Amino acid sequence: MKQVMVRAWEIAKEGQERFGGKVSEYFAIALKMAWEEAKKVKAVFTLYPDKRGVKSWVAKIVGTHPTYKFDRQFINTNDTDMMGNKWFELENGYYQYSSIKGKGYIKVVNGEILNVTYKEVLGEIA
Repeated sequence: MKQVMVRAWEIAKEGQERFGGKVSEYFAIALKMAWEEAKKVKAVFTLYPDKRGVKSWVAKIVGTHPTYKFDRQFINTNDTDMMGNKWFELENGYYQYSSIKGKGYIKVVNGEILNVTYKEVLGEIA
């Protein structure tokens, strides 16, 4: 509950900075937006650091692309632990990832992470 309230104030402050007025004027709609964010089922996906300097990443597959096969939205995260592990909160959908352990595809369904194949993703997205 506290996280929802904190997020609501953040959203309200963003509205005030963007459109002017008082923060309290934006709070009611900001609270609704914060609750919507909190209700979304999310899964936590962890990528381990690569000591060789190769970047680890996760991207949501949002459609097809003529050159790269999939149109992707890369997900940024600042959530890391002391060992350098990256934590990504993912919503339902298909994702591509790259890490020290290799590349692959996952599907998130109601907070559960399932490994899937390239062909399965291509069949669903295309």
